[in-house]
Amino acid sequence: MSNLDPVLVGRYWGQADMEWDFVDAIGRSGGIVSTWDPGIFSKQDVIKNESFLVVTGRIAGSNITLNVVNVYASCDVVRRRELWDELKRTKGNSEGLWIMIGDFNEVREEVDRMISRFDSHGAMIFNSFIAEAGLLEYQMGGYKYTYMPDDGSSLSKIDRLLVCDDFMCRWPTAKFEALSRHLSDHSPLVLTCVSRDFGPIPFRFYNSWLETNGIDEVVRNVMEGNGIREKNMKELAYILKKLKEEIKKWRKESKAIEDKEIAETMKGVEDIERAAENRRLTTSEKEKRIKRKVENKRTRKEKVA
Repeated sequence: MSNLDPVLVGRYWGQADMEWDFVDAIGRSGGIVSTWDPGIFSKQDVIKNESFLVVTGRIAGSNITLNVVNVYASCDVVRRRELWDELKRTKGNSEGLWIMIGDFNEVREEVDRMISRFDSHGAMIFNSFIAEAGLLEYQMGGYKYTYMPDDGSSLSKIDRLLVCDDFMCRWPTAKFEALSRHLSDHSPLVLTCVSRDFGPIPFRFYNSWLETNGIDEVVRNVMEGNGIREKNMKELAYILKKLKEEIKKWRKESKAIEDKEIAETMKGVEDIERAAENRRLTTSEKEKRIKRKVENKRTRKEKVA
């Protein structure tokens, strides 16, 4: 996409505190967006290239300078090798810790591909770039492969996360995972460096709940159970507290039903994709996977609406 606006980016980010930057798409090709919480990461500089976006800043509460590189490598071999050289130069010209994450459109070894052609020369050049740039990889959990087209014809590990040595020394036990491909043909990649418990989740009421079956009955039962008459502040506080408790109970039950529907659809997709990592899929399995991914997207849209 091109000419992005904050409303669209905010729909993906999902919270009010947001800053972002992007590299525009060229026609229907390319396009990169990086988003962050300004309370955690303070931007200092940005470098833009048609195949990557570098956002440099400080981590809150520290003097750590972090360079986050969002990569989207070309399918063209020549342009991809030019990208490796450009990334090395960019890293060499800046200080701080480095993370390079995204679609590199290249693999490191033959086992990173299944039912697709392995380019040993391209892998050698890619591995040389990683070594010369002083980058390392965390062990990836979750899925073995990160990309699978809709027709299930092949799998590959072309999306990855590379970090500098200093980054890995600071967070040696960080957890890196490739998640399920429910809404895309690429796996979302998640790097978790710190585990924190922020206590109980605060109560929030969403307008979308007003269109969900059962909410009107919950409110009516609480109000009728306490009578309809003038209330003083103490009685009103009690009613609101009771209403919150009943809404939370109702939401827990309705969410369980929604989550069960999504989980069943997701499991169907996951079972097929797990099988695809060990053998060729049948035509029936490929069709079932596409159907269930469409169902999952529709269910999620209805849930957010």
